[in-house]
Parts: sequence; C-alpha cells; structure tokens
Amino acid sequence: MAVDSRGNVFVSDRDNANIQKFASNGNFITKWGSEGEGNGQLNQPAVVAFDSSGHLFVTDSGNHRVQVFDKNGNSVTKWGSEEKGDGQFSKPESIDVDRFGHVYVADTSNNNIQLFVPNN
Repeated sequence: MAVDSRGNVFVSDRDNANIQKFASNGNFITKWGSEGEGNGQLNQPAVVAFDSSGHLFVTDSGNHRVQVFDKNGNSVTKWGSEEKGDGQFSKPESIDVDRFGHVYVADTSNNNIQLFVPNN
C-alpha cells in the first residue's frame, strides 16, 4: 500500500486484479483495474508507490511489467515484458520512487533490482 499527499491510502488487491483507494479514516473511495493485459488492466498487482507528481506506480507482477496511473486511476504508461534483459521482468514484486523520480523495481524471479531514470 501507499499513501498520497492527501492521506488517501492505495492498496493493490492481488487476487481481484485492482487498486483500491481509501480515505485516511478507512472509508472506501473507489477502485480501478480489471484482470487482463491491456492498458489499465492488471494481473497480480503487487506493490504500489507514488512519485512527487502524484503518479501511482504498480508492479503488475503477472503481466511482467510496471504500470503508471494518474490520481484518478487513468493509465498513463506501462513498460516491461517477460524476459531477462534490461527493462524486462519476471514477476516484479516491489517498487519505489525516490525524490528525483528514479524508479527502483525488484524483479523477483530474475533476482535483480532495476533502476529507471526519468527522461527530463
């Protein structure tokens, strides 16, 4: 789970292939995502993290990729495919974004951590 700048809590629901948003008091607000491979669809979402712009990064483990959503749950971008090369994943499980926008992805089955730097 991750908390945004307003205190809302975002939780990846692995078994239901969605992201759920809750208010800081625990009240359900909304959810997005459905099972699949398309934009905004998820397959075993694992960990979520925010960047300083409020984009939500999700390790989409079953689809071997990372997806990025805006604060309203709209798909912004995605990257990755199932392999062992640079920018490819096999069951990515964890993710973090530092204050500079660098994205760190723990690629579980490939036993590595990959770093992605924004194109500013």
